[in-house]
Amino acid sequence: MSKIGIIGATSFLGSYARDRLDAIAIQGRFEDSLETWQEISIKFLHLETIIILARTCRKTSPRRDAETMTTEVGGLAKIISVFNKKRIIYASSKSIDPYERNIFSPISREDITKLLEVASNGHLRNMLINLPNYRSIPKLIIPNTETTDPDSVYAMTKICGEVLVKSCCRDYTILRIWDITQ
Repeated sequence: MSKIGIIGATSFLGSYARDRLDAIAIQGRFEDSLETWQEISIKFLHLETIIILARTCRKTSPRRDAETMTTEVGGLAKIISVFNKKRIIYASSKSIDPYERNIFSPISREDITKLLEVASNGHLRNMLINLPNYRSIPKLIIPNTETTDPDSVYAMTKICGEVLVKSCCRDYTILRIWDITQ
C-alpha cells in the first residue's frame, strides 16, 4: 500500500506524479471544512507523506483575487493542522519573485517527480528548493500588497503558504517550481 498521498492529484503535475509514485489521490478541496479534513486525515492515517500540489484559481477573470487567496491559505492551514505529524511536500511557485516570474525556465514533470520521490523518502528535510535548481532568489521581495494584479495575489498566496509550512510542519520540503513541461 502506498505511503504517499497527493492533494491536487488531477493537475498536470499531480496526475503524472500520482502515476509514477503510485500515490493515493486525496480528494479534498481547500474550501472543505476542518471537520471534512479531519475525516480525510483519519481515512489516510497510514500515509507518511502528503504532497500538496493543489492551488485555488478560477477559470474566468479575475483568476486570482483576495477571495482565492484566503480560500487557499485557509485551506492549507486546515490541511497542515490535520496532517501535522506527516512529511509535507509543498509546491510553491516562481511567482513569488517579481523579477523572475516572466522568465521562462523549463523543468520537466519527470524531474520534479524524481525530487518528489527523494523528498518522500525522507531526504531534503526542511529545505526550500528552487526548480530548476540553478535559480536562486537572494532575498524575498514582498509584492505590492495594494495591487489586485492576479500574479501579485498568487505570489502573496504562495508566500503565505511557504510561511505556514515552515512554521507549522516539523518535516517539510518546499519546491519552488518555475515552468513545468512535459
